[in-house]
Order: sequence, then structure tokens, then C-alpha cells
Amino acid sequence: MIKQWRKYNMKKISVFILGLVALALFAGLSDAKESKTIAVLPFAIHSAEQLDYVKSGIWDMLLSRLTSGEAVQVVGKDRITQELEKLGKTDLTKADVYALGKTLNADYVVWGSITKIGNNISLDGKLLDVAAYTSPVGIFEQCRGMDEVIPKINNFARTISYHLEGKTPPAVTVAPVPAPVPQATVGPAPQAAATAQGEAINALKTPEGTYTAVINPDFIQGAQPLDRKGFWMTRRFPTYFKGMDIGDVNGNGLNEIVVIDGFNTMIFKKEGKDLKQLYKARGSKYDQYLAVDVADINANGTAEIIVTNMKGSRLYSFVLEYRDGEYVPIATDLKYFFRVINQSGTPVLIGQTQGIGKPFENPIYEIKWDGTTYSEGPRMYIPQGLSVYGLTMDSVDGSGNERVIALDEYDHIRIYKKTKKPIDKIEVFGGSDEMLWRSDEVFGGSSNYYDFDTTTPDDEVTGSIEPRTFINTRIHTYDIKQNGKQEIIIVKNISSVGRLFRNIRSFSSSEIYDFEWDGLGLSQNWKTKKIRGYVSDYQFKDVDNDGKKEIVLALVLSTGTMKPKSLLVAYDLKE
Repeated sequence: MIKQWRKYNMKKISVFILGLVALALFAGLSDAKESKTIAVLPFAIHSAEQLDYVKSGIWDMLLSRLTSGEAVQVVGKDRITQELEKLGKTDLTKADVYALGKTLNADYVVWGSITKIGNNISLDGKLLDVAAYTSPVGIFEQCRGMDEVIPKINNFARTISYHLEGKTPPAVTVAPVPAPVPQATVGPAPQAAATAQGEAINALKTPEGTYTAVINPDFIQGAQPLDRKGFWMTRRFPTYFKGMDIGDVNGNGLNEIVVIDGFNTMIFKKEGKDLKQLYKARGSKYDQYLAVDVADINANGTAEIIVTNMKGSRLYSFVLEYRDGEYVPIATDLKYFFRVINQSGTPVLIGQTQGIGKPFENPIYEIKWDGTTYSEGPRMYIPQGLSVYGLTMDSVDGSGNERVIALDEYDHIRIYKKTKKPIDKIEVFGGSDEMLWRSDEVFGGSSNYYDFDTTTPDDEVTGSIEPRTFINTRIHTYDIKQNGKQEIIIVKNISSVGRLFRNIRSFSSSEIYDFEWDGLGLSQNWKTKKIRGYVSDYQFKDVDNDGKKEIVLALVLSTGTMKPKSLLVAYDLKE
């Protein structure tokens, strides 16, 4: 009897389990039916400029935005590329897109185009419902520059996601403009503030004007080390400043300003409120200047001008020096990325040869003048794999022990002990003795780049290009408080799209930060409010020859290839 009862109950349990399995399968089938497949095609580009990086970046952005787990299945880029190659067309008709959708077994296809004329950009995107042969979602926008395109693409992707999920997109509302906040009693007298504001408004009406927030009495957040009254800016130059440094480059005992763009070296002198050009040398059409440094490395009393230069994908750096009344090259075809760092108060020239697998994979050496040229000195105690750019060495805790302060490949500040270990042996799971600290926020940020070519003469396929290699901004150290501890001064360039894409860097504003080591990490002493423009380079030197250091920015207001605009901005430090 007991055996029969057990057998009966086992049958009931089996039936129950089978029912659960069937229910789960049914639910899975229901979910599978609800899951949608979408193919995202690269947007066609219509422009006289080479905008492949824009095409690639927008494609990646749409793919990342539309990938949402099991709800949406996104067709891979490789498969789409294969089918487009078979089709052999770049400008697709609706019939072409429909045919691709059927071939890819996609429920929906995203496609569109970008047309750029000057700084005006037309964005046209559509979502094709393959089964219904309709376009339920679309976008057509006129934009001024890439900063406006990226948010539009982001909104387009969000609208598509809502449609696929059967939801109604939230209405876009415009927040009312808040009433002006009354000025606090702390700060300049009302009359002085009004005068400064009036002067600022007048400055903005001139070609020399810039929308920097320095005119605001509350420009600095935190301590007040920058003197608003000492603010100075130049006229706008119709070029893209890529690098800037300051030093006595003609041996007259006064500092000059050296600026580079893509293939020009320019030397200026500040005279009162004016900027006088002393020299300009044009490179060849094959040159791509990346960085400039000024320092008296050969110890002859006159600072050299050290330019990191690429021709194609190879380094051809050079050094200029003032001799017999003119600037002459004293070393050419140097195969190094160069940077001058201020190591415990002494300028040191460091260099790094270009790697094979990665551009900055090789060790960093001190570079010295040997009497005829610049050659490798001792290897620096810097983790192998860091770039010479976005890097310095100094004591930040007052102990005299130097630390390596660097921006990593994702633009986070990292502080290391001095070591020659490879970076992949330091940045390991669980941490390491050499790795002391990492910032949560990103800093630096650069639009200055070159394309790193990994091909060799033995390669069967030529033109293999890795993601763009960016030349990051400097890191400066200075004991502003005069307490024996070096503070870190660093720029943060701000982009509307953050650091989402490896190949697209578009910055529209910037901030300056000052940090101090508090024993556990870096704590913020002060920062500026946003400055309109992208800081391509900056220095902390005496630009006006008054015996005091100023913060000097090479500020780029527009990076468009049609009408670039750059200028120099300087701030005095308060005593």
C-alpha cells in the first residue's frame, strides 16, 4: 500500500515538474517572439573633409545605445560590413535598406547620412520597420559643429529604444531661465564689480574677446589664488594652437612665447597688453607637429625649442636654437616623442621611441646633449607603458620622495612610486605596492592626435591603423602655499560626449584644478568655473617678465578645419 502511495505521488510530482518546464519553455518562446533584431548601418558621409572618424564614432555610439540585453538583438558590425561590401554602394535607397534587412533577418534597420558644408552639418536618420516597410522613427536636424551632433544622435537612439519597447518618449521641456542670484557681500565693491562687468561686456564685442568666466568675481571655486585683475588675453589667431611653451629662446634674458600649430613654429613676445610676433617658420606639407617644449638642455644660456614632429606615421622630431641672429636646427630626424618635465625644480628632457604594438609601450629615458646631438641618458624610473605626455615627477607629500604623476589611457590621474616595472605588472587586481592612488574623475583630455600605423614592410596588408593616439596635456607642480608640499595643477577639458569614443575627442570648455596630497589621496584646493574653449596646452611660467609666474593657457575656441580660432590667456597668481 505504501509503495502504491509513493508511486502515485511520484507521478503527480513528475507531472507538476513537466508542467513547470512547459510553462518555462512557453515563457521563453514568448520572450523570444518579443525580442527584436536591429541592424545599425554606418551613416553615409557627404563632405569635402575626411570624416571617417565621425562615421565610425556615430556607428559605435548607436550600437552601444541600442544594445540592451535580451530585449534587443543587434547585428554585429562584421556581418553588416560583409553585406555592404557585397552590395558595393555607399548611398543607399530605401529599397536597398529593405533588402539588407531581409538578408540580415532584422526586424528593424537604422540608416542615415551626414552632410557637412563648412561648420554646418545636416543630420538625417531613419528607422526602417522591415515587415511594414515604413519608417516610424526619424531625425532631421541642422547643427553647428560636432558638439551639437552627438546629443542629437543620443536623442535619436533613445527615441528608437522607446519605440522598440512600445513606450512613448517623454516630452522634452525647456527649463525656465532662473532669476539672477544676488551677489554675496564677500568680494569686490558693487561699483568695482559693475566696472569689471562693463569692461568684460565691451571685450566680448571685440574680435579679441573671449567668453572666459574669469570676468566673474566668483570665477574661482574654493581658495582664491588667481588674480582677476591680472587677467590678459591676446587677439584671436586663425589657426589651431597645438602646443605652447615659454622661455628665453634668444638669449636676451627675457622670456618669449613659442607656439606651434600643425606645421608652423611661431615666437611671440608680450609687450604690455600686446603680443608681438618675432619669428615664424613654416614646415613642410608632410609635417604634423604634435608638441613643443622650451628648455636649456645643452646648458649654453639659451633655451632650445624642441618640437615633436610626425611625417606620416614616423617620428622626425627636431630642435631649434638661436645662433648668430637666427633660429637654426641643431638636431633633426630625432626618433623620439619629447617632453620637458620640471623634476624637483630642474627642467629635464625625457624621450620615448615609438613602439611597434602600441605607440607608448617603450621605456622612457632622460635625453641629454652629447655635444653634437641629443641621445639617451639613464632610463627614468617611470612605469614602462606610460606616455611621456600627461606625466611628471615630483614630491607631493613634502617628504622629498619623488612620485610619478600621470594620466592613464582613460584620463584618470594616477600616482605611482618610482619604478621601471611594466604598467601591466603594477595595475593588477588587488593593487600593488607601486600603485598609490587613482582619481575617480577624468582630467586632461586632448584633441591633438596622430594615427598610429602598426604595419611593417613584411605585412601583406598595408594601412593597418590602430585607434588614434592622443597627445595628452601637461601636469604641472608648484608649491603655491609655500608649505614645502608641491601642489598639482591640471586642466580638465570637458566634452559633451565625455570619453565614450576612442577616435572622437571634441571639447568645448575647460576647467583648471589645483590639488594637494592629504596623506590618503589628492584633495581639491580650488578650481575655476568653466572656461569657454579647449585648452590644448598650458604653462606655469613668467610670461610678462615681471619676476612672477602666471598660468598661461593656449585656448582653442574652434577646432573646425574651415575656421579654427585660438588665443592665449594668462592669469596672475595672488601674493
